[in-house]
Amino acid sequence: MGAWGTLLATVVGAAIALVGQHLVKRSEERTRISELLLEQCAMVTASSTEFRDRIWEERHLGMEGRVASWDLSALRLATARLHILSKDEALLSSLDQLNKAGRRLGSGWRRGDVNSAEYSDLWDQHNAALKQFVAASGKAVQRRLSHV
Repeated sequence: MGAWGTLLATVVGAAIALVGQHLVKRSEERTRISELLLEQCAMVTASSTEFRDRIWEERHLGMEGRVASWDLSALRLATARLHILSKDEALLSSLDQLNKAGRRLGSGWRRGDVNSAEYSDLWDQHNAALKQFVAASGKAVQRRLSHV
């Protein structure tokens, strides 16, 4: 019986170790995805804020070419990554609203004939969409981290 007991204890110990490794690996993967989600949310926020700053610099400081040299591809890449990483409806909806508001603001700016009231309205809509995205991002990341 001693040999069978030792064999059983060895098998049980190995099974516990394998299950433990699996759980640790799974937790590390969830943490990694949470970090990627946070990074992409931050990238969208920073890129959208930079876009607003560049419009402001051109409009108020007369610095030509600031908007034209903005990196739109970084925003598009972060947006695509968020759509892949998350299925959170509130986050993705706020992301889409932010991108729509950004397109409207950019379109108004490029037309060049935007009156102050229209410009102010586009600016405020983009600002509200940005705030909503930041709030949704925070909630989505917190939910993901609480399940790690």
